[in-house]
Amino acid sequence: MKRKTKSRLHPLSSLKLKSKKQFKNEMPGQITYVGDRSQENTEIDVVSYDTENYNRSKNISIDETFKMVKDHPDQVHWITYTGLTDVDQLQKIGQLFSVHPLVLEDIANTKQRPRYDEFSEYIFLTLKMIYASDKFIKEHYALILGENFVISFQENKEDDILGFLHKRIETKKGRIRNSGSDYLFYAITDAIIDNYYNISEAIEQKTEQLEGKILSAPDHASPEEIQVLKRQILSVRKSVAPTKEIINRLHLSKHQLFSSKTKRFLADLYDHILQVNENIGIYREIVWGLMDMYMSSISNKMNEVMKVLTIMSTIFIPLTFIVGVYGMNFQNMPELGYHNAYYYVLGVMFIISVLLIIYFKKKNWF
Repeated sequence: MKRKTKSRLHPLSSLKLKSKKQFKNEMPGQITYVGDRSQENTEIDVVSYDTENYNRSKNISIDETFKMVKDHPDQVHWITYTGLTDVDQLQKIGQLFSVHPLVLEDIANTKQRPRYDEFSEYIFLTLKMIYASDKFIKEHYALILGENFVISFQENKEDDILGFLHKRIETKKGRIRNSGSDYLFYAITDAIIDNYYNISEAIEQKTEQLEGKILSAPDHASPEEIQVLKRQILSVRKSVAPTKEIINRLHLSKHQLFSSKTKRFLADLYDHILQVNENIGIYREIVWGLMDMYMSSISNKMNEVMKVLTIMSTIFIPLTFIVGVYGMNFQNMPELGYHNAYYYVLGVMFIISVLLIIYFKKKNWF
């Protein structure tokens, strides 16, 4: 099957990658690891099951994995391939399972945007698995769907998102044990996309906290916080937005590997990704307006300070005038001869101050 033109990283982005793939002068299909986790070792786990049987094999070889798939064609095999730095291992599993070299190249390229490709014997899908913490951590995740197997490729063992699927298969809960590999493929994809809801909620929480901080105490907020949140949302959106088109193609697919029952679930999956995209888009717009809100809050606070200073200055203007008049060194100033002149002047100054304060309060300037 003819494969579509591959997307490439922006030329400037290669400047940020240390000891990573240089796309210049490299042959198409040449497998080179592009990522940040060069210390990860390759490990293969296999979960094999059918309606009655279940078996989980940990840290086995590629040859053992392939033999297990071939010897038990009536079972579904979930092959978890962890660690993408060993190019030889990737090439070997590609040869055994007849995976196109360009697909293997995309698997090893963790900077690859989400994509979906159909081949005659298998289906290839890449997504971004996102973890919410102080910042949003993204992990490259690739899936290959075959007739009786699903191979998942990931950078490390952070599989908290998919841990419940393993338990569901082991305890025979849900439809997975009674369905084929296409339903397992759907269940994994659905778990990753459903986790986007958690990411969306984390973005909502961070946005509301920062918004409340700006409104209640703008002095304790900073433009840097807004910029950090803005970059985080852009990073998440960059991973989630392309998934909408991919899931749309997935649920419209007429590939032979998808049963009619699974296609109904794929249609529901498209509704999920639409809602996630809308939520992220909404909070993206809100964060875009937070900088204007921050500047307005700072400006309003400054206006309050200036108003208080102006009122204080206005009160002291007539007092300063009186003090200035009677501070002149003229001999012929009759009031200076009065015995209680000092107290009279203080009284007048006090009355003027009180009258001005009352006036300002009636005007709601305080």
